[in-house]
Formats: sequence, C-alpha cells, structure tokens
Amino acid sequence: MNIFSIKRVGDSFEIIDQTLLPNNESYVIISDYQTMIKAIKTLQIRGAPAIGIAALAGAYLACRQFQNEQGFEDKLSNALIEIENSRPTAVNLFYAIKKVRSTLIGDSATWLSKIDGLVNDLIHYEYQACEKMADNGFKHIPKEYTRFLTHCNTGSLATYGGGTALGVLKKIASQREIVVYVDETRPLFQGSRLTMWELMKANIKCHLITDNMAAWTIKEKGIQAIIVGADRIAKNRDTANKIGTFNLAILAKYFDIPFYVVAPETTIDPNIESGREMIIEERSAEEITTVCFGGDEKRIKIAPEHAKVYNPAFDITPGELITSIITDRSII
Repeated sequence: MNIFSIKRVGDSFEIIDQTLLPNNESYVIISDYQTMIKAIKTLQIRGAPAIGIAALAGAYLACRQFQNEQGFEDKLSNALIEIENSRPTAVNLFYAIKKVRSTLIGDSATWLSKIDGLVNDLIHYEYQACEKMADNGFKHIPKEYTRFLTHCNTGSLATYGGGTALGVLKKIASQREIVVYVDETRPLFQGSRLTMWELMKANIKCHLITDNMAAWTIKEKGIQAIIVGADRIAKNRDTANKIGTFNLAILAKYFDIPFYVVAPETTIDPNIESGREMIIEERSAEEITTVCFGGDEKRIKIAPEHAKVYNPAFDITPGELITSIITDRSII
C-alpha cells in the first residue's frame, strides 16, 4: 500500500492528518496558504522532505490567492515570509522558499505557472530521492545486519515516497527478514503513532520501546545498527534531528555499533559550517505536561499546574559520532 503525506488534488492539496494517527486515518484538503501554514505548525504534516513540499504548496496557494489582487507582489512576498516562519529547523522548508524567490522575476503573470512547476519538480525529486536512498543504504549496510533501532518517523509520512531511514529498512526487509525496534519518541510519539503504523502496514517485524529503554534494548536484543533521519546537516556533518537522536549516537559509540543518518542531499545546508549555527525549535510546554489521545480536547495532564518546561524539538548530533550519511547521491 502506497502512503503519501501530501498529494495534489486539482488546485488544492490533500494531506493525511498525522496528529490523528494511528487511530484515525483522516485526510484533509487544503486550499489556502494560511491553512497550510497551520498544518505545518501543528504537525499535521511533518518530516523535513514533506515540509519542503508543503512549503512550495503553500507558496503556490498564496500566489493563486493573490494573483488578481492589488499589491500582488507585496502580498506574495509577505506570505513567503509567513511560510518560512512556520518552523525554524528543517532546511528543506527554506530551500523550497528560496527556489520560489529565485523564480519571481519577469512578468508576474507567469509566476503561478512557475511555482506550479516547482511543486511538481520537487514531488518528482523527493520520490526519486527515496528510491535512491533506499538503494544506496541497502548496498552500504552489511548484509549480516538484521536487528535495527530507529527513532521518530522517517517513512512515507515524512517524505514523498518510501522514506529516508525507514525507506532503507523497507528495502532491506524486502530482501531478508529483519526486526526493527522503534523508540516511541516523546513527547509527540512519532515512533509509536507513526513508525509502528507504517512498519505494521508493511508487514515488517517490529517492537515498540520507550525512549529510555534504548540502551538496555541495544545490549539485550543485540542491536547491530541505529538508523535515523535528519532535518538539517551542516558542512561538518553535524546533524539536527528529532530530540533524542543525540542520545542514540552516544549509545552507538559506547556499544561500538554503526550510527547511520539517511537524508536527501537537499537536507545538507551548505551555508552552515556546524551545528552551532542551527536554530533549534522550542515547542509548547503543553506537549510535555499533557498527553494527547487524539485531538486537543482529549489532552490529559501528567504534570503539576504551572510546571516549568524545557521542550526543544530537535537536538544536534556531532558529525564525529555519525558512521555514514546515506543520501540519494552518495555515502558521506
């Protein structure tokens, strides 16, 4: 079964609402850029490659909305800034909007068709990138490896295709029997809600663990490799990814097992020398002080009222802890 995080539906876009998974497989049609921004901010759509497509889709919707209005150029420019501000860490979003700005030259009457072409090109690129990452990872990871640990969600829900790290695991699973241990990925449970959902749909043997079980699981279950995705990669290989990734890289070094990062080349930011230059998104306290079971109205408090919270959405893994970065073009 093919899963697509975002699809074109005429002049609109359809996303699967990832905040409702796994209990409710609900699809949302988005026809204006403000709604797309909301979807990005609230994680209805997430994952660096998917966010890149969503950003271009938002630019297309804004252009379509304002093209016949007074002050079209200024309104579109402001909309692009709004889209950029929706999430600060994933480089794909900024890469997408930069591409849009580079096309906004000449007759403004042609801009909509130009952005439309960018959307189609990026969708095609991300699909092909998933296929190539899967092939490169399959060839690079030793054939005797059958026991893996992964973090967050890096599959079809985060991309447009088979996925990054999860795409590699799917490719390996098509050739030999493997078992994947999945971190639940607190505080938003992308591992338990999304990755387990994808792996089970793909009939890949998998076990869910809480984040604080990782070290013991590596030791007791003989994990042979840890494989994750990325939201931004600096020139020195420092990698921003979902909070908890840095922990796993340290564990991989302690247990002397490979730590693989899988990401398309567009996730590498040539303008950033190291992780010190990355902006790490901090999200609301409510994500930690409550647990959500499908919709904000079902939030349950798990911390005292007015508890102070530190909630970084990402951490940065130093490049020296990464065994390989597997991209659609090469192995770094």
